Amino acid sequence: MDESRLYAAADLRTGIQAEFERDITAEDVAAFADLSRDWNPLHIDEDYARRTNYGKRIVHGAFQVGLASAMAGMYLPGRQVVVGGFQCRFPAPLYYPSRVRVQGEIISWSAGTSSGSLRVRVTEISGGILTSEIYVGFSLHEKGLVAATQSETPKLQPTTDSVVLVTGGHGGLGRNIAEVLSESYDVIALTRSRSVKPEDGSKWITADLATEDWEAQVERQLAGRRIYGLVHAAWPPGQQGGLIEGELDAVRTQLEFGGPVTIRIARFLRAQAATGGARLVILGTTAATVKPVLNMAAYSLGKATLEHTVRLLAPELARASITINVVAPSFVPAGMNAAKTTRAILTETARVPLGRLCSVEDVARTVEFLLSPGAAFITGLVVPLTGGQL
Repeated sequence: MDESRLYAAADLRTGIQAEFERDITAEDVAAFADLSRDWNPLHIDEDYARRTNYGKRIVHGAFQVGLASAMAGMYLPGRQVVVGGFQCRFPAPLYYPSRVRVQGEIISWSAGTSSGSLRVRVTEISGGILTSEIYVGFSLHEKGLVAATQSETPKLQPTTDSVVLVTGGHGGLGRNIAEVLSESYDVIALTRSRSVKPEDGSKWITADLATEDWEAQVERQLAGRRIYGLVHAAWPPGQQGGLIEGELDAVRTQLEFGGPVTIRIARFLRAQAATGGARLVILGTTAATVKPVLNMAAYSLGKATLEHTVRLLAPELARASITINVVAPSFVPAGMNAAKTTRAILTETARVPLGRLCSVEDVARTVEFLLSPGAAFITGLVVPLTGGQL
């Protein structure tokens, strides 16, 4: 029997990896079927399996979950682990006999609660096919752990080597959010315009999110500092008009920012997050799903895509102790609305039951709250700033 490895709480951190390989034989599958009493013929009856759309017998999904359990209990974190739950997906069938590689990585770890998440990937080696991806929630049972720590709220706080990053620093909202947050945080703002000359040039980075290498540019400028919070305010201009007559490239640009660009932002933050996690706040709009605007249809579609992207990212980022939320203001007389006529502004004001428009400060202070300790358990939420509009 293999000797189990041992990681103590002090040894664990995100990014630690381990792997092992093993053969899966017909005898293994038969033994698992007997042990679990799952004798489904797709797993054990070769003639039956040949007549199905799979064409051959496949390994039980639960067998692969067992491999993930072996990773957690024997390799990473090892002997002191207690499994709290599994989340699984099986993108391809695992045929046998075969040889598999089982890879594990710690993707989140809280020293305060002595708990975390392990991602396990099972790959059929000869074809390089990923057959399962399993997330394992775990804790440790070291001596001396006080049970009360399990109920304590983790305290995520900025440190001297962490920053709040604000994208879209060249825009009206992004610039103002950066100014408000600089009262409490060490802020670095991203701008795609080299002509921007802020007072403190050392706190601004020129990086265009539409380029292929913006992550590398920002990482170089961070120079090893970690990100406590990321406020994503950058967004491309939207074309006027509906979807039928509009330019498809303009629609693609909006969808790109709502989907892939947002995902890249989330991946970058996960890689650069401060110890203990981070906060991601993204600027949306009520013109997305709350109140779509027909004459800015591509913009509304892109922002609606953003909302769904954030909801889907929330559980994945939560495993790394990162929260993600959307602040969705209604009409703000800044940014793309700065050129609106007095008549248009009065018309918009008349629609707000509170009797005034959403201000830049309203947006910035909501963002500030979502970065604060009071928002530690809020994630996957769209916060509409409507002033009472239905």
